[in-house]
Amino acid sequence: MKLSLLLIAAPAAQAAVSYMSAVPDKLMAMVEASEDCNLPDDFQIQNFAAESADGKTADSLDFTFNDDSTVLNTQCHLNASSVPVSGDGRTPRYACDNASVQFIWQNGTITVIEKVCPGDDGAADYEASGTAAVPLVCDGGAANGTGNAARSHRRTRRAAVACKSNSDDIRSRFFSIQPVG
Repeated sequence: MKLSLLLIAAPAAQAAVSYMSAVPDKLMAMVEASEDCNLPDDFQIQNFAAESADGKTADSLDFTFNDDSTVLNTQCHLNASSVPVSGDGRTPRYACDNASVQFIWQNGTITVIEKVCPGDDGAADYEASGTAAVPLVCDGGAANGTGNAARSHRRTRRAAVACKSNSDDIRSRFFSIQPVG
């Protein structure tokens, strides 16, 4: 029994060790010398809600990002008027209300990027990244409020379907920390 518990706990422990072993020496020195530099450990995606025209692909979304280790809580949104943070050829990132947090939404997965450890100029020198799967449940009756969503959807192709995560509190871990670049 004890051996099986050890084997179950090993991957989680290895993930934590891998994250910490990847922290650059310069950053570790900054963490130890500064009260303003906290390395994020895990994060929460809360109250995730979306709208979908087809009941499969999210066209707009809203959620709350929370990181207890850095005491950061902010609202995040993506809709037709959202503009990516940078046009540097990478996958588009979108800023949350607190610009220290950005996110990428792809295929039911959200990647969050949190800027941490301000340098002498006050700007963050590092970014921590983590990914969480967000399973969506779309309410077919939400398209017109009557429960006849399929028939209504055929007539009105643009009717939005309300979607949400099957959990109001999705927790995940940061897995990477890199210099801001």
